[in-house]
Amino acid sequence: MKRVSVLFALTSPVRGGIEEVVLALARRLDPREFRLALAAPAPLLEAFAPDLKGVAVETLAVEAESWRRRGEVARLSAFIERVRPDIVNAHLFRSTAVAAPLGRWHGARVVETYHGREGWRRGLLGGHFLADRLVSRFVDRVIAVSEAARAFLISGKGYDARKIVVVPNGRDLSVFRPGAGGDAVRKELGIDRATPLVGVVGRLEEQKGHVYMLDAWPSVLSEFPDARLLLVGEGSLRGALERRVKDLGVAPSVLFAGFRADVPRVLDALDVLALPSLYEGMPLTVIEASAMAKPVVATAVDGTPEVIREGRTGRLVPPRVPAALSRALRAVLRDPAAAQEMGRAGRDFVLDRFDLTRQVEATARVYRETAGVERRRLAA
Repeated sequence: MKRVSVLFALTSPVRGGIEEVVLALARRLDPREFRLALAAPAPLLEAFAPDLKGVAVETLAVEAESWRRRGEVARLSAFIERVRPDIVNAHLFRSTAVAAPLGRWHGARVVETYHGREGWRRGLLGGHFLADRLVSRFVDRVIAVSEAARAFLISGKGYDARKIVVVPNGRDLSVFRPGAGGDAVRKELGIDRATPLVGVVGRLEEQKGHVYMLDAWPSVLSEFPDARLLLVGEGSLRGALERRVKDLGVAPSVLFAGFRADVPRVLDALDVLALPSLYEGMPLTVIEASAMAKPVVATAVDGTPEVIREGRTGRLVPPRVPAALSRALRAVLRDPAAAQEMGRAGRDFVLDRFDLTRQVEATARVYRETAGVERRRLAA
């Protein structure tokens, strides 16, 4: 049978949650059924390289996030012409705004994966997202990663509801096993087992709300003076956040760990995960922490409440309110037995709903339907 050719288009050079979704699809889609290509900035392809070894995917290093970058757009167009994909799957608006018209021009069908509200977007022409609706004319199907994302596409952007299908993000949860190396990570960081350890895992960018976590931290230290805050990830705000830590006088208690490839081990070392994001589509970090049986304190934005059950698997707080974040963290740290029960309930919840196999199969179904290909039984 003819394989369905899929080209993924990304514009961010940083490896974050959205990029992990694409990487997981590239590694998991059946190569007997799908032929894959990936167009993305060179730094991202370099970060992906170890995980793409042995994966049959053709790549192009390109930064075509705007039509103003004519040379890069021309290179992407030539790549699409050569690869001849059945499906161009663009992620987020910058990518979709360029890749969707190009894909249509070259005869491909277009799937947009919408991961949630983009902080740099303020809406155009009076906040009506006219540009989004114009671009959506080149899009055949939209994958929304949460029910909240779907609702915003319809009510906020004015997308055609008939085009949208919800496919929740998933992870390979088989690698997230409680007890898998947390003590070793604490030893590496110089933190003993009795020390309360709060972690934030995510890119050091405005979306993730690190500044609100730092503003909440002195209040946490007032009750737990030996507590430590671990910030895992890299990004453009690292310098500013390091200065903020010094200004607050909490530098000895805050650790900047940078990018870590051993996220399951890092999560295993934590007592609680904090996610102070300003917006989220479907937060992978919460899924991962819950799979490691860790309670989560997070902002109640977009798709996050679809992963956390308030009071049962974690605590939800309003965004941009450090006092509420601090109160919730202190409550969790104050009652270790209840925190452990939250963690166990969270693990049961995500194992039942957010396994990667479900996401990959649902995405493959969207590709087949969009390309007009019926699934046939494949030879063993």
